[in-house]
Amino acid sequence: MNEDIERIRRLFGGGDAGGFKFARWGGPIAPTVIGLDEGGARLFGEAIRLVAGIAGREVEDIDPEMGANFLVYVMQDWAHAARAPNLPNFLPDLPALIERLTAANANRYRVFAFDDQGAIRAAITLLRYDEQMRAAPVDYIALTEAALGMLVYDEAGVAEDRPVVMARFDEDEPRAMLSPWHAQLLRAAYDPRIPAGSKDPSLALRLAARIAVAAEDGDGDDA
Repeated sequence: MNEDIERIRRLFGGGDAGGFKFARWGGPIAPTVIGLDEGGARLFGEAIRLVAGIAGREVEDIDPEMGANFLVYVMQDWAHAARAPNLPNFLPDLPALIERLTAANANRYRVFAFDDQGAIRAAITLLRYDEQMRAAPVDYIALTEAALGMLVYDEAGVAEDRPVVMARFDEDEPRAMLSPWHAQLLRAAYDPRIPAGSKDPSLALRLAARIAVAAEDGDGDDA
């Protein structure tokens, strides 16, 4: 269990100067995917529904306040972000952000909005489909972005401990799946007894305890 505690702390920034920060969705999840054809948008939508289902959350067609609150924008170049539907309204500093992302040669950017309790209220993910992304399986990208939108992870922590793996079943082609441990973490994070938002590092102990119980019960082995 101690290993789980340290792993959770790293995933939520406990080892960095910024300190531990945990947040999950507090209200309805209403996704929309912009910039892909119908097949690509459906794949991303299915990935979001999959991880939401693992968390025990339902996905809604419409959020009463925002219409959509889990937004994924896919583009070929960061300059296209300035013309993306509604994006300038969500990100008032968009021109400066585009400059920073272009200078850094970044291919993804994610930002969250929170409610008064510190829970996730909205998530916006920007993806620049560069050569690196084109080299990865589309289902891997979709499931990764879906998983990273369900909790507020520390960037360095999640870069070292990625939630999505490629797995082969029988003679089928490898496909993306949420790792069993990360599936258990996601379920633990959405336990109603866990606060929706917290900066208390001791929360890692409570999450690890729930993961340990799930492992003993054999829960989540086929997530």
